[in-house]
Amino acid sequence: MPPIHTTEALSSKIKIGISLQNYFTSDDYISFKELVDTAKLAEDLGFHSVWVWDHLVLGSKKYYPVHESLIVHAAVASHTSRVRLGTGVYLLTLRNPLSVAKQLTAIDHLSNGRITFGVAAGWYEREFKACGVPFKKRGEILVRNISIIKRLLTEEYVDGVYDGLEFDKVRVEPKPVQKPHPPIWLGGYVEKALERVGMVGDGWVSYFYTPSSFRKTWEKIANYAAKHGRNASVLGNCVMVPALIDQNRQTAMKKVNLYVSRYCDLPPWSEASVESSVAGSRDECIQQVGLFQESGVKELVLIPAFESPKQVGEKIRELGKALL
Repeated sequence: MPPIHTTEALSSKIKIGISLQNYFTSDDYISFKELVDTAKLAEDLGFHSVWVWDHLVLGSKKYYPVHESLIVHAAVASHTSRVRLGTGVYLLTLRNPLSVAKQLTAIDHLSNGRITFGVAAGWYEREFKACGVPFKKRGEILVRNISIIKRLLTEEYVDGVYDGLEFDKVRVEPKPVQKPHPPIWLGGYVEKALERVGMVGDGWVSYFYTPSSFRKTWEKIANYAAKHGRNASVLGNCVMVPALIDQNRQTAMKKVNLYVSRYCDLPPWSEASVESSVAGSRDECIQQVGLFQESGVKELVLIPAFESPKQVGEKIRELGKALL
């Protein structure tokens, strides 16, 4: 068994964030106030970041209400001063890039430069049909929209026609606080998505990846970055995993599995696994965080597992006390 990692050693190298439960089941309800209060608690406890999920619609027979992600972060930005804000991940393919550029720079100013913009092409075809966006072109549209947003946020104005979008000296002012723009991280697991990270991303957002799966995939991204003349060492990354402090890993994983079956959907085309969970006693969790650190993870985003949404604050306190 590898040595126990101390919290002092961990805190000096790996950043630890928390996800906000801005989506919930149809028989639950989590208010904006509760989300803001959770973010304030995370900041007070010393977590590096808070992350939100993004969907326009999710589920049909089993429907999941979702609070709009950028509006959640606008509220969080107004009530915090230090903790970073992340989207994991925002479905940029479904939105107009000019509108998103305005929203992104507004939140960047509201937060004084604290947002990390995680985006992805998307996977839920019903959303694309409802938005009139061609599902099979989602990868191309994502790259196009990223390019447009970067230009709008860094150049005086943008001219040109981009697949039906016409720009005639279009300006976005004021420019964002973060220079050259808020970091844009990409999600995704298939080879085309990984190459997009290496080609145009400022970082990678992964989901439910074990340390070994993360290491292997991050090496692929580094190779793609080199292929496109970029250095992966300057790219950010994070992995989002369930987390629970309990008596031991066995008892914790029983509870984590119940949470995951209720709230999470693991993409079958990836190596996402519930075994990625940081779960168990304090020492077991510290050890698991250390393994993520050794695999190259720069930021570990914990998804607090709970039986009831009312337990979120309690679970975050336990994680903060154990790991920060």
